[in-house]
Amino acid sequence: MQNVVKDFGHFRAVDNVSLKIASNEFFTLLGPSGCGKTTLLRMLAGFEMPTGGKILLDKADISLLPPNRRPINTVFQNYALFPHMTVAENIGFGLKMLGRPKAEIEKVTQDMLRLVQLEARGKHLVTQLSGGQQQRVALARALAPQPKVLLLDEPLSALDLKLRKSMQIELKRLQMETGITFVFVTHDQEEALTMSDRIAVMSEGKVRQVGAPDAIYDRPADRFVADFIGETNFLAADVVSVNGNVARVRLASGKEIAARFAEGTQPSGKVTVVIRPEHARAAAVSAEADLKGTIQTIVYLGTDTHIHAVLEDGTHFTVRQQNSRSGPCGFSTGEQIGIHMSDDVAQILRD
Repeated sequence: MQNVVKDFGHFRAVDNVSLKIASNEFFTLLGPSGCGKTTLLRMLAGFEMPTGGKILLDKADISLLPPNRRPINTVFQNYALFPHMTVAENIGFGLKMLGRPKAEIEKVTQDMLRLVQLEARGKHLVTQLSGGQQQRVALARALAPQPKVLLLDEPLSALDLKLRKSMQIELKRLQMETGITFVFVTHDQEEALTMSDRIAVMSEGKVRQVGAPDAIYDRPADRFVADFIGETNFLAADVVSVNGNVARVRLASGKEIAARFAEGTQPSGKVTVVIRPEHARAAAVSAEADLKGTIQTIVYLGTDTHIHAVLEDGTHFTVRQQNSRSGPCGFSTGEQIGIHMSDDVAQILRD
């Protein structure tokens, strides 16, 4: 995608987006509702034409080609299966429309049934299947013609939590086995982090950051990305000194900690520091604590506990601690705590 723009009247849904997606990559467009990710996907599919810019596939400009002339298939949020057809007939439908020989359709359909682990369901009507099985049929139908690119528009949103998690693993397995480029649209950060090779975080029609899941999570480019991906603590600080790409900053508590910053920036004066909840540790109040606060609420989540505290300057801060066999964290609401951080967990953000 080269400087792609999409206007709807006076509203700009996609604003000068440039992205390069590699062959055989699982690439995710992630962002809140209305950020432009689905519009971008529809332009890749050919359902919308760009107002400006180009879309290239294997160096060929496909920007103005209709959907049926693009080697691209789409799996929709509602699956769009034919209820009067069997599972096998749904899977082979696209091949039939392409005029493929009957023997080829039957062979490919059986291959797809094995791929999505529905061999015993080929003769069933799709209305006899569960939601997760119907989603597999939709995937098999889209994969059967062997497109160069498969687009997935929030296909897991209708599934319950446990099934959605299992299908995340299933989708990644299918992508690796077929070698087809997947472009996945979601507003669910966990889905994006679980499945993607790379993620593009979008907001207001623009791409804010592109990178591997760990880079997006651990090294967010700006405040929006840090706030949108996972839980985040924001602290005001003053830069004391800079050495390479690490600054020494003074927190409101008076304590100094080290904080990384992105290349191409030179922090000075007042800055915002981001710290993930799992990178902080709560303990009894002591002089060694980097921060001090009062516990406001404690949320037990089974595997871990979230301790929500209010710091001395009024800033809200969350600590996420893993639970042990002996039980949850051991603190109480209203109790004062000290918060400790190691020297490699803080990052200075571009606001």
